[in-house]
Amino acid sequence: MKKDKASGIANDPNDWCDEVDDPRYTVDLIAKVTRVSVETVRITDSLR
Repeated sequence: MKKDKASGIANDPNDWCDEVDDPRYTVDLIAKVTRVSVETVRITDSLR
């Protein structure tokens, strides 16, 4: 966790997991981003 000195706001990506009571949120998000990336490569390769 990183806390901004000026504002006092804490930057903790795990906070969202606690808020929505979904401990797999970060893992699922990484999986979704990876899938979009792979599909983007597949689509751009098919355009060549």
